[in-house]
Amino acid sequence: MTKIIVTTKDELQEIIHESIKSAISEQNSQQQSEVPDRILSLKETAIFLNLAQQTVYGFTSKQQIPFIKKGKKLYFRKSELEKWLLEGNVKSDLEGR
Repeated sequence: MTKIIVTTKDELQEIIHESIKSAISEQNSQQQSEVPDRILSLKETAIFLNLAQQTVYGFTSKQQIPFIKKGKKLYFRKSELEKWLLEGNVKSDLEGR
């Protein structure tokens, strides 16, 4: 048995709009998961961490931050920096230390 759905033009446009938005969002999340780990320069790392470049240098000299050294250049994996940031996460009282 075929069911007939009655809707207004505006409702139909909203359904189509939401469906397209959902499909694009799903596609973007799939593409992001396929992106290889990004390598950042010292400058990009300082911007990403919102720190001065000298502070990042200090962390590397004390081996407090994950880094790669090629010659005299420093490089950082974005995924390792994100993990490093999360390791410093302090739980709130509500989360039950």
